[in-house]
Amino acid sequence: MLTKTGIGAIVFYVADIDRTEVFYRDSLELDLTRMPGEEGEAGGADWLMAEAANGVSLIFFQQDGKRGDSPVVVFHLEEGGIDGVVEGLASKGVTIVTPVSHAPDGGLTADFADPDGHTLSMYQSPGAPR
Repeated sequence: MLTKTGIGAIVFYVADIDRTEVFYRDSLELDLTRMPGEEGEAGGADWLMAEAANGVSLIFFQQDGKRGDSPVVVFHLEEGGIDGVVEGLASKGVTIVTPVSHAPDGGLTADFADPDGHTLSMYQSPGAPR
């Protein structure tokens, strides 16, 4: 079902977005982009994105949580079809944590859990067919 996907992003939930920006920019020397948050998405707070090797993005959202809530591996559905993938997972008994919803950049995302409760996610770019 996800055999034709690649890892598109790794998402981290952080306590302080400014502290995170300083660490990853100054200590790890990553080129970070601060993205403006949208009302209703991630609390409307700014978020950060860094492009890593092989097209993998590191994404940071400021959000309350506990250790172990992140990172979240995000599979990129380059050909779209997120609705069918989620339905297929659900039909196999996979727990859908978050149904298909809008991502901060206008794409679509959905979260599901593995048998140990680890959250995995999928993402579809804006404009890709559902």
